[in-house]
This record gives sequence, structure tokens and C-alpha cells, in this order.
Amino acid sequence: MPASRIAIVGAGLVGYTVARVLRAEGYAGEIVVVGAERHRPYDRPPLSKAYLHGEVDDGGLSLEAPGEHLDVDWRLGSAAVGLDASTRTLALADGSALTADHIVLATGAAPRRLPDVAMPVTGRGIAPLRPAAYVVGTIEDAADLRRALVPGTSVVVAGAGFVGLEVAATAAALGAASVTVVCADESPLRSAYGAEASAAVRALHERAGVRFVTGTRVSGVRRDGSGEPHGVVLADGRELEASVVVAGVGAVPATGWLADSGLRLTARGAVACDERGVAAPGVRAAGDCASWRDEPCAHWTRAREQAELVARDIVAPGAAAPSDAPAYVWSDQHGVRLQFAGRLRGGETATVEAGGIDTGDVFLVYRDDTGTEVAALGMDQVRLMMRWRKTHPAPLRPPGDAVAA
Repeated sequence: MPASRIAIVGAGLVGYTVARVLRAEGYAGEIVVVGAERHRPYDRPPLSKAYLHGEVDDGGLSLEAPGEHLDVDWRLGSAAVGLDASTRTLALADGSALTADHIVLATGAAPRRLPDVAMPVTGRGIAPLRPAAYVVGTIEDAADLRRALVPGTSVVVAGAGFVGLEVAATAAALGAASVTVVCADESPLRSAYGAEASAAVRALHERAGVRFVTGTRVSGVRRDGSGEPHGVVLADGRELEASVVVAGVGAVPATGWLADSGLRLTARGAVACDERGVAAPGVRAAGDCASWRDEPCAHWTRAREQAELVARDIVAPGAAAPSDAPAYVWSDQHGVRLQFAGRLRGGETATVEAGGIDTGDVFLVYRDDTGTEVAALGMDQVRLMMRWRKTHPAPLRPPGDAVAA
């Protein structure tokens, strides 16, 4: 393709991958990467695990290979604050504007935060600067939480998804006096992966001393007279004491700045795209900020696949086929690697094929009502998971069939 300018908004996994693949595919034009954070591209999954535990430092999170040079104009520390999709012009927080032949939106998602139940006024009428609850979305977030997780703390984690469970496991490993996970479902991950997987995950955590409060949500964080958080109030009226509160209650697409862009946003705020990430002529989106054919992107592997397709499709439109690979996600908790691959639509039956629910080494296979294997979940069953993924390629998707999230 002729030399041109491609502007990528977001300097995380998706933005970096788009830039890397563009160069690998021979694109010789200008690439500008706009990032709200001052950091070069870094990997976020370790923030709630190895980084939080102190096993990985900032440099260990880097996505860039040693000595890698992509000839990119990095504009970091100045967020995009507006977009005119019709002219493909970006407005940046530093007051500058940027017009490009192609724009790729890769701003990801921002963690949901917990509200204060009551915000007391401190001595001079100034509200406390520290948020009511910690989140894990950036290096700074994780570093702040790591400093708070000193031995002897009492920790409450709101939310029992992967991030919440990973934080709970890390807090227990760092010597917290107590760790409580508040789960809206009757058991962690039950709605996503079923009763058997949920029981195995819960047993793993309870063996490490983590306590679960289920069937309710955290409605807010209560502060003491000095403005420091000291517990949470649950939706059912109960209160739990805590010196550290962590919000792991999901994330929302970072697309608020696109309200007047001319792009269509879904009900949850994601950029609506077709099966190749096209949101408007010359404008594409990928990763957590996007919804391809009404399918949210919620996992690292899928985000990277989308980024690779977007880059290849810009260089050679239509040449690369959209991936329909089954979802793949992993998590490390209490030293156990949990992996899931496949696609669940509801109503599948899970069977224990190896290991056990109570021993932290279960291998589950999910079958639909025809007996077809559609997914698998393993805990410390890396070889079995690798074998299952190799022998269960993605089924063909009928044209126009949107994948259930």
C-alpha cells in the first residue's frame, strides 16, 4: 500500500501488536501511537499476580523485545479526548490534533470502582485523596496496592472474577491476616464455568485460608473519621471490617471520549464493529474497547488475535481471515495454573476426566446435548489442556451467526 499515516489510540497490548504486525507485514508509512499513560507498552495480566507479589518489576512487564525498533512516533502521557470519524481527526489532551488515513482504537477498558457509603469531612474540609477501594488497571494501581498489602492486613475483595481471585490469592501469599471475597453468585465463577469448576476453585482458595461471602455484593466502602477505609457495606446490610478493600467488579470500555465521534457504541459502551474490526470508513477498533459482531472481547488471547487481523487487513484488505478459534483464558491462583478453552452457550454438562474437585488438579470436559466436546477446563493440567486444544479446532461458524459472549 502507498505510504500513509496510521494513528493508534492506546499503547497497551492491542496498540503495540497492531504496530508490530504492520511493520512485519511491510507497512512503511508513518505510525503514531497515542497513549494516556506515560509507559511504553506493558503486559497487564501479571499486575494482579506476579507484579503484585513482587516477583516481576516494571521492566519485566514490557511487551517490547530487547532491541526492538518499530520506527513508531510514541506520543505517551497525552490521552485522546475526541475523534471526528468522518475526517479521521483526533484531538489530544495537550491541545494538538492528529489526522490519519487509518485510525485504530485500542483504549481497552477501565476498572469499575466502588463508591463511598459516606464521605466524612476531614479537618479542613478536604476529602481524602485515596480512593475508597484499590483497583488493578495500571502499573500505578498495582504498585499502590502492593504497598498496602503488608503482613497482618485484613483484606476484602469485591468480586470473584479472575482479577478478584488473583488478588485474593496474592494477598494471602503476602501474609494478610484475613482475606474475604464477596461474590454475587452462589460460588465463584459458577455462572461462567459451572458448578464443578466453581467448587474446585473455591476449594483451592479455602485451603489457603480465603473466606467467601456469597449471594451479595459490596454496595460501598465505609471510612473512619480520619477518612481511611475501614470496611465495606454489603447489599444485604451486613458490614465487613477491612483495612484494605479491592474492587474486582469488572471493567467498562474506555470510550467515553468517543461520545460525539459519529461512531456507534453498544449498550455497554463498546465500539460497534463488523467481523474485521471496522467501525467506520478508515476507523477500526479492537480489544476490550470494541465489540465485533456483538461479541465483547474480554480476554488477552482474543485481543491479540483481533489486533493482528486489524493490522493485516489494513495492509492487505480482505486477505486475512477472521479467527474463530475457541476462547482461551488462563489464571494463576495459589500456585495453580487454571486454563479454559472452548465456548459455552449454556446447558453443557461438565465431566471430571482427570484429577479431582478437591485436590486442585481437576480436568473438566464440557459436552453439549449432542455429546460433542465444546470446552475444557484444567487446573495444573497443562499437558491435557494442550492436547485438548490441538484435537478440538474451532467449529465453522455459519455466516451471520453471532457468537454468544
